[in-house]
Amino acid sequence: MNLIIKLISKLPEVRCVLENKRILKTFRSLFYITFNLRQVECRVLMDRSSDWLEWFLQKKIRTNKGYMVYKVVLILILLFQFNVHAGSDVSIAKSFEFKSKSLSENRTIVVSLPDGYESSNARYPVLYLLDGVQNLKHVVGSVDVLTRVGSIPPMIIVGIKSKNRMKDFTPTKMDGIEESGEGKAFLNFLGDELIPYIDNKYRTNKFRVLEGHSVAGLFTAYTSMESPDLFDAYIVMGPAFWWNKEEPVREVKSFLSTKPKFNKRIYFGVGKEDGNRHSLKRFVEEIKAAAPSQLVWKHEEFEDEGHMSAPLLNNYFALKFIFSDMELPQEVRDNFTSKKFLEHEFGIMKKYGSAARQPQEIYVPLAMELMKRKDYAGAVTVFRRNADAYEMNKYPQNYVWLAEALEKNKEPEEALKVYKQAYKLSKETGYGELERLTKKVAELKAQL
Repeated sequence: MNLIIKLISKLPEVRCVLENKRILKTFRSLFYITFNLRQVECRVLMDRSSDWLEWFLQKKIRTNKGYMVYKVVLILILLFQFNVHAGSDVSIAKSFEFKSKSLSENRTIVVSLPDGYESSNARYPVLYLLDGVQNLKHVVGSVDVLTRVGSIPPMIIVGIKSKNRMKDFTPTKMDGIEESGEGKAFLNFLGDELIPYIDNKYRTNKFRVLEGHSVAGLFTAYTSMESPDLFDAYIVMGPAFWWNKEEPVREVKSFLSTKPKFNKRIYFGVGKEDGNRHSLKRFVEEIKAAAPSQLVWKHEEFEDEGHMSAPLLNNYFALKFIFSDMELPQEVRDNFTSKKFLEHEFGIMKKYGSAARQPQEIYVPLAMELMKRKDYAGAVTVFRRNADAYEMNKYPQNYVWLAEALEKNKEPEEALKVYKQAYKLSKETGYGELERLTKKVAELKAQL
């Protein structure tokens, strides 16, 4: 890992970032590791990497290179994601050969399952990733970071290896490209064969996302119009909308005029140095002019990024956008009732799976504010949700907060049970104040 950082630090972009003392201090805190760390210490450091990534991206720290800092931070953290446990094999996905009847050939499929899949009964959304082998690493890294902090739900990633991109991803034939125009056949393969297979083999829920870049971005947009109900959301990156004299730009205008209830979520992302941005801009102008009221969409361009570098950032921000309705509305926070809070939480779990949750940065401050207002019952509701949602973190303080709220809410018996949970976790992980928890358990036992 130290060698990786030394090599990366020679890049001009990284040197520029490291010259900023404020950022350098953060990097030193984040990336100083040794290879004799215990597993639990690795986990804590990984949690910190997620927190710092959120901090960088939300604060929008910039240099005169625009998004350069974003790119560097993402590169470093995604590399770190796959180099934590020295001397051990890390597997982010499993591959298998799928025999397609409609295509009359085998296709390599890679599947990445979310953490905790084997030990739970939860059902998960599925992200179908075109050019799946090429893009798998950075997509898995982004999903892992965003899942850890609660910005998106845990999900299954299904990557499809490309064989002949021009054949599979183009909806119509184009003069000069002999093997083009077989997009419909590939779409049938997805809808009639692969998706039913994945739904049968894995615990999926009904929410599906399709993601594609370049010619695969063209196919993704084509799918949204040709078979709109096959997926719930679409991520279109640097799409080849120049195809057949900008045929997609003409098609979207006609499509939207006949689909007044088109209610999907679509993200369009491109680098400002990507030549494909011009045809995408014209495509987006058609959406602006005729978008149905239920269509939720976003178009972003990234400074200093080209056709092959932009997908790293596109994917990260696209995922945050697609699942942005997970966030607890400000109105619920300002005018809190347990009923409204739980309705929202149950709603996102129904839509995105039982593992969907808010970032702890929302749960904990909200519950603390409710404690200040002396709404102890409300604080119990939020702290309990926080402890349940982040149970896998094995963080004793989650249970201490809940127990304290239960005490204030005059539920000593339940508080005692939760303090015991905190004590047990503290003993297992080495984190938390064992002496204080021991006294608290004894104190409550004496009162009952």
